[in-house]
Amino acid sequence: MNTRKTLEYYIDEHFQETLKDIQKIVKIKTVKEESTNGAPFGLGLKKGLEETLKIAKDLGFKTVNLDNYIGYAEFGEGEEYIGVLGHIDVVPEGEHSKWSVPPFSGEIVGKNMISRGALDNKGPIISALHSMKALKECVPTFNHRVRIIFGTNEESGDEDIKYYLSKEKAPKYAFTPDGQFPVVFSEKGIYTFSFKDSFLKEKTSILDIVGGTRSNVVPEEAKALLKKDLSEKIIKELEKFKDTPCKFEVLEKESYLEVICKGIPAHASSPQRGVNPITWLFRFLNRVIPEEDSLKRFVNFMDKVVGIETDGSGLNIETKNEETGDLTLSCGIAKIIEEKESSIYVKFNIRYPVTTNEKQLDTILNKIGKDNGIEFVKENHNAPLYFPKEHPLVEKLQKVFKDVTDRDDKPVALGGGTYAKLMPNTVAFGPNFREFRGNPHGFDEKMDIDMLKQGMLMYALGVLELA
Repeated sequence: MNTRKTLEYYIDEHFQETLKDIQKIVKIKTVKEESTNGAPFGLGLKKGLEETLKIAKDLGFKTVNLDNYIGYAEFGEGEEYIGVLGHIDVVPEGEHSKWSVPPFSGEIVGKNMISRGALDNKGPIISALHSMKALKECVPTFNHRVRIIFGTNEESGDEDIKYYLSKEKAPKYAFTPDGQFPVVFSEKGIYTFSFKDSFLKEKTSILDIVGGTRSNVVPEEAKALLKKDLSEKIIKELEKFKDTPCKFEVLEKESYLEVICKGIPAHASSPQRGVNPITWLFRFLNRVIPEEDSLKRFVNFMDKVVGIETDGSGLNIETKNEETGDLTLSCGIAKIIEEKESSIYVKFNIRYPVTTNEKQLDTILNKIGKDNGIEFVKENHNAPLYFPKEHPLVEKLQKVFKDVTDRDDKPVALGGGTYAKLMPNTVAFGPNFREFRGNPHGFDEKMDIDMLKQGMLMYALGVLELA
């Protein structure tokens, strides 16, 4: 029996164990929380990492926990190593009633496991761990060092990878099953920033604005609390917004009106697939608050300058790129802050191709803020990733994909950001085919278990090729 067939047989024979271990980890809520002693990203993530490393140890791997920032399992020997890395942290699950099954259940319905983290990224990285177990057992002559790395801060920062690289050597080659099949040769740059403005609390009819929790998610809902003196104007304008892609609702409370705008959630890498309730809410507010309102400047800026488009054209940053995809702009958070002075901010997430750069964005966004009397606040930035298609990392993994699937898909460019941007010598590889819609960051996130199993074979053969 050849190596591929041996691996295929082993993976199939032990697949139920793989699924059980994935379920064990997805049942732990690993959303980032406040740092506590010994738990830099909260107790849920500390527990999730400890349980993941326990599974790895029980499978016979050597395991290392780097102070609960990140951990790894490894086998084999040698100075250099091949890495497979993923993350066990997840974004918040949202309203439970919108899920068809409990969001941390790992329930299998038909051919899909439905759970927060099933696709992004617990399912794939735990399956990759089992895939390396198959390689270890089925190819006893293989003795290259292989390391499976479990991050805990992918969804809300990059402190885990920074910590790892401060303690450990980077891999010779690595891949992360957190993108798409076949090989992801390019990832857009990720640039987050806010527009901010102060206002006089006593001179506005807006009592509060709340929308979103993460910059990398198009939220499902945004709301504004307004003084009742706007009732007549609100009711009149509501009629004009009946045919918009958002759904508006007004609730009358004892001392204020609550305007709720419901959109369609999406990942910030593809905001055009959703409908953003924050930008639509500002469009509505601009129709109802008067010119003398102290929040009018910011509301008008959000409506007339930023707009509802997702291509950045309102901010003069629109960029087309046929090879790697166009620039996208997503609005993730809107919030009013009451500190020494009242202020409002809106946080954005840009995904940009290699044909633009960080300095261009800095200059344009700073100028457009100044021109409109709005403060521009730059936040995080990760440069784009680009590997030539003839690079050995791309060529070798592409060969594995074609041999296993007999598909002729070309290497892909994605808007989503993975650890490949942060870890040297790394590309994204898997876990799903382009036609699969697993709804990461949305309700009923899912992973096709047949696809998961096929991915495991490609991970094992991919490591063989790279080594």
